[in-house]
Amino acid sequence: VCSSDLIFWDLNPSKPKHWVYTDYIDNYQKKQNKGELVGGYNYQHFTIFDNINLTEQRIKEIVSQYDSSSIWYLRDIEGKRMIAEGLIYRAFAENNKKYFIPLNEAKQLLYEHIQIGVDFGGNESKHAFVATGITARYKHLIALMSEKHNADIDPDELEDKYVKFANRVLNTFKRVDRTYADSAEQVLIRGLKSKGRKERLNIVIRNSIKNPINDRIRLVQSLIAQDRFYYTEQSETVKEALNEAVWDESDDQEIKRLDDGTSDIDTLDAFEYSFERYLRQLMRK
Repeated sequence: VCSSDLIFWDLNPSKPKHWVYTDYIDNYQKKQNKGELVGGYNYQHFTIFDNINLTEQRIKEIVSQYDSSSIWYLRDIEGKRMIAEGLIYRAFAENNKKYFIPLNEAKQLLYEHIQIGVDFGGNESKHAFVATGITARYKHLIALMSEKHNADIDPDELEDKYVKFANRVLNTFKRVDRTYADSAEQVLIRGLKSKGRKERLNIVIRNSIKNPINDRIRLVQSLIAQDRFYYTEQSETVKEALNEAVWDESDDQEIKRLDDGTSDIDTLDAFEYSFERYLRQLMRK
């Protein structure tokens, strides 16, 4: 907000060395401390708890959507400048059993959508398939089945493995609404479509939309914090990928997860492609 005399800058905290801080806010503070800033500098730290327009109940509802150990809680709720470090899904990694649902129980639930996410491997990465289910009224997200394969298999073998995986999901849950595959690999997607038609696999294959990765991370963290995420014994690779995911501590400007081959980013991508089209509905719930 700007007037002839004042500038009000409203922002959510980012990495401590973000240019907004180093070039402006911290710079203003240093100049004021030296008596060099004409007109002065005023900094006030407010959080959600200072918002007079929110009731106590509404604040509790918002806060409950966050994992209190997550970087998003420390940034959005406590308003701190945070370095992203350590495990991304700490609450999940510290208590896997809390989020486990047996496959037989998952089969009995009512689903809004059942979908498959596909991430294609390359170089040192792997091909990954993940089937997820979104329960009625977008209440829960469940990792139903998952698997991964070496990237050095030829396209024909990849197509065979996809068809087998899709049929396994179909045979277990009696439906698959869509498959969402990595949109960067159109040749491989065309191969999956062609193989699906030959095998009379009645599943529409569409491109992933690739929402910002941090939006996907925040949703999964929120679902975990609200006990709205579960996994079955048939989605072991998803469990391990969530256990291993860590933040990239080397970047001073951007908060992002580490993608250097030391954790299973391929499974995470496939997992996220499967539900990202329903990100808003899941978050609204």
